Amino acid sequence: MFTFQITSTFYWLKNNFTSKSIYLFLFVVLNTTLLNAQNNQKKSLTKIDAVLKDLKDQLHDATSANNKDAIVTARIQLAQFYENLGIENEAIKNYHEALELHTQTDTTSVYIGNKIGAIHLALKQYKNTLQYVTKSLEVAELINFKKGKATSYALLGSVAEKESDYALALKYQDKSLAIFKTLQDHTGLAITYENIGSIYEDLEQFDNALRYFLEAKSHAKHIPSNNRINIINNIGDTYRKQRSPKQALPYTQSALQMAEHTKNTHQVEAALKDLALIYADLNDHKTAFDYMMAYKDLNASESEYKNAELVSILQILYEVEEREAEVKLLNKQYELNQVRQRVILLSSAFLILLLIGWFLYFRKRKKQQAKIQDYKNRLLQANLEKKTNEEAALQREIDFKISALTNYSLHLSHKNKMMSDISRTLVNIKDRHTTLIKSKLELLIKEIDLDLSQEQEWTEFIGFFEQIHPNFFQTLKQAVTKELSPSELRLCMLLRLNLSSKEIASILRITPDSVRIARYRLRKKLPLNPKDDLQIFILNL
Repeated sequence: MFTFQITSTFYWLKNNFTSKSIYLFLFVVLNTTLLNAQNNQKKSLTKIDAVLKDLKDQLHDATSANNKDAIVTARIQLAQFYENLGIENEAIKNYHEALELHTQTDTTSVYIGNKIGAIHLALKQYKNTLQYVTKSLEVAELINFKKGKATSYALLGSVAEKESDYALALKYQDKSLAIFKTLQDHTGLAITYENIGSIYEDLEQFDNALRYFLEAKSHAKHIPSNNRINIINNIGDTYRKQRSPKQALPYTQSALQMAEHTKNTHQVEAALKDLALIYADLNDHKTAFDYMMAYKDLNASESEYKNAELVSILQILYEVEEREAEVKLLNKQYELNQVRQRVILLSSAFLILLLIGWFLYFRKRKKQQAKIQDYKNRLLQANLEKKTNEEAALQREIDFKISALTNYSLHLSHKNKMMSDISRTLVNIKDRHTTLIKSKLELLIKEIDLDLSQEQEWTEFIGFFEQIHPNFFQTLKQAVTKELSPSELRLCMLLRLNLSSKEIASILRITPDSVRIARYRLRKKLPLNPKDDLQIFILNL
């Protein structure tokens, strides 16, 4: 920070030198102190790096020990560190981390909520400020944490002031003031009186503003120097706004001296600016111009210094984060290597066990397969013998049925021939006997012819045939192009039995020529080419 010894020297220069000399002196002082500040900046940055490293180590130790309270404390300290450096986003981040870990409803949660709200207030994010401060106020009222309530009311009053709702702002500040009075908290009283004075100053009620600023000064002995300087400066500025520059001058000069002593550049800038305005009101425009130029030079130098300092701080933070990231990466790689080694060992052991298990399983399976194969061979042999016996029995049954069917066919043929001979004989002798004999013989001939025409024997014949050739008629029906007559079906059965035309003629009691004609007609109803053999076609059905 810059240090300035301006005030006492200024009067001596004013009485002995011109305005240009005064301004040149201020310029030289500012630039000289800027060089000193640049040297001090390196030391300050080194200290910041050391403090940050110490805080990070504390957080790491607390995290390693899984100590939730220590982690919360470390997070709060880091947030305060970043807040002092003006890095609000990191401060809010750490406060949030602390608030998420600290789930208890106590003074710590109120403190963190108010701190987050205060940072959002400084960033002019009033909606976020209200969100956190309102919640902190609810918790503070629940646990009757008076100082937390007072702080929350003060922050709510500041938000209302920023939003120009001065009535609400005064209401909240009065509540805060009442609580600080019961606590006899001089710091809180000084800050609250100053806040109320600022509200009246915005309302241009300068008498009330001055009254509250002076009251704040009476409680400002033990508060931080920055707040004391600000109160004194406000008193001087209020006198100036009341058109009393002579009364304002000593307060503003005192604020400047205090700011120089504490190396508070921001307050030095404010004092220089206010002094310029005061001397302008005193019609000492040269002095006012000198102070204004000193203010501008300091402001430009301070802005440049702050920018350089901010860049350096951010560089340090980046390097710290980078180191942390490298450490985390190394830890992750180490953990990953450990995991890989475990995986390799487990995989190797599993593979060995798998191979042993597979080998034992293969041996057992091979034995089982040998037993199963032996059982299968025995079963197959038994099934083969069974099927052989069944086929032999079936073949014997078929041969028997074919023989029976053939014998039945021959018997039927013989019977028909015999009956035909009897009928022919009777026909020949019917005219050789008397009338009575003739009538009886005619009756006998009719009964014999009737017996020959009956279908009972053909029904039995078809039954035997279907037992031997169960699907013949169905296959034949699908093959023909036209529907077959009963006599044609009989012809097909006899052809399937591989009987000759002479045997067929004898069974059907027709001539061989009639059999030939019937075969010819049957061919037309079957899908046969002229060169195809009817007998072969029927046998293949």
